[in-house]
Amino acid sequence: MVKQFAYQTRIVLGRQMGKVAAFTGVLALALTASLTQVNNLHAETPSSGHALDPAIRLAMQSYETTADIKDFQGTFIKREKVGRRMQPTHTMQIKFREKPLSVYLNFLNPHEGREVIYFHGRNGNQILAHETGIKGLVGTVSLQPNSPQAMDESRYPITTIGIRKMLYQILKQWNEERKQDAGVAVKYFPDAKLGNMQCKVLQTSYPQQRQGIRFQMTRLYIDKATNLPVRVEQYDWPTRRNAKPELVEEYTYTNIRTNVGLTDADFDPQNPNYNF
Repeated sequence: MVKQFAYQTRIVLGRQMGKVAAFTGVLALALTASLTQVNNLHAETPSSGHALDPAIRLAMQSYETTADIKDFQGTFIKREKVGRRMQPTHTMQIKFREKPLSVYLNFLNPHEGREVIYFHGRNGNQILAHETGIKGLVGTVSLQPNSPQAMDESRYPITTIGIRKMLYQILKQWNEERKQDAGVAVKYFPDAKLGNMQCKVLQTSYPQQRQGIRFQMTRLYIDKATNLPVRVEQYDWPTRRNAKPELVEEYTYTNIRTNVGLTDADFDPQNPNYNF
């Protein structure tokens, strides 16, 4: 009975925040990214260094900014290819706490009304999730974060969510790629826009597929106002000659409010503001 309900583990919904307006505005932002004034970062790399060094240095500065964030809430948007199928764009509102790792997701689109909670150290370290409407008749179910049911629409488990972890994975990727001699091209867009958000964007790409290189192109968006990572795009090699790289992962955080003082009640299914 549980298997028919696919609970998205990397998406987040808040509630009581004007669902129609939030969805319309955020989706427009998710689909609108303008990259201009491209610079080549190779010129900033010392002759003894690697072409990736300037990108890693700028990403590390953003990563250090995230160290001061104990919690945040906002809107999370994701597009992912799972298996051979590109999933629809998921828009959610999120509440997130670093310690203990706690996540509340409230779906805006699709699966409007779905709620998901993960609270490390409680509920057997399982996800609590429920649907609405007819599907909601089954009530709240418990799922292991990496179970097939929980991962049906997602590439990664809910335990990997969050802006700091998102950036950590990029830094890990670039440091691993740094060990390769694969002809990386590094570009810097100092005046990019993501919707109305002013961003700086780091882009890395490779001319051909090599062992140890997972993605053909990676883009990291950093909010210029806060220095926080707000978007990651990952592209696979094209399947046809002269085709463009294929998007396989895209994660966007918007309307972020940090250190708002989230408590255990924000991750409690008994919270009267939730529908568990």
